[in-house]
Amino acid sequence: MSRQAAELYGPEARIVRAERELDGGLGGFLGRRHIEVTVHVPDDGDRAVVAVEPAVPHVLAGRAAIAALLDEADLIEDALRPTAEPPLSTEAVGFDELLERLRGEMILEARIPALLSAPGDLVLVAGLGEAAFGVARSMAADGSRWELRSAGPESLPGLADFGHPRLGSAPLGVLRDATAARARGVETETAVVVACDLGPVADGLPHLGLAAGLCADQVWLVVDARHKPDETAEWVSAVKSQVPVDALAVLGARETRTAHSVNELGIPVGWVDGSPAPRTVL
Repeated sequence: MSRQAAELYGPEARIVRAERELDGGLGGFLGRRHIEVTVHVPDDGDRAVVAVEPAVPHVLAGRAAIAALLDEADLIEDALRPTAEPPLSTEAVGFDELLERLRGEMILEARIPALLSAPGDLVLVAGLGEAAFGVARSMAADGSRWELRSAGPESLPGLADFGHPRLGSAPLGVLRDATAARARGVETETAVVVACDLGPVADGLPHLGLAAGLCADQVWLVVDARHKPDETAEWVSAVKSQVPVDALAVLGARETRTAHSVNELGIPVGWVDGSPAPRTVL
């Protein structure tokens, strides 16, 4: 260190203080040790604190005082802090857990659900009441890439207003019509977005079977962030038991302070208030 100080500040530079420093890093990750020294330069009297990485040991008699100073600093440090120093870098407890959490967060953010758009893809948008129809319309706004349809009985709310082709009103009819819709999508080079009202929760979601019968390539579930979280979780759980849900389309996220409650449903968010979501959670 004396030689390095002389090279940096001139031959008259003298080390007047040296301390071992520990940088713990992030949870022990990227932690390092270094020696911090104070160098006195007689020319201007200024004192500078620089971090000098320890070089390969040299047998120099002139460094005996510095070695003694460092040993004394170690003894004082041990007396003031009897507990063991935190291990560095990969020795830190929980290092693997830290990396796994960081990796998981990056993967999660990189996989924001996107609406399928390949010719013949069948996308199901299911929800309560007319909510699914509104979301499906926003998704299929570009008519050159998606064709919008509905599924379920003719008496479903909203069908008269939307006026889009309807698939069958029974599981067998739905599957047959869904297959025909896929074929048409291949011919016209469009994907098919199907809106489905699952029916009243109080009646046990009577149209859930119709939704399952579509055998869709992708399923979006429409939830309202303004509703009570426990009630939403109950019917969402019922849907997940019969239909593999790929993503959530969230309504009312900007109208409530508890929109984050939808994160507890365990389904990634892909659509929020009529637009693609910027992240998988609110």
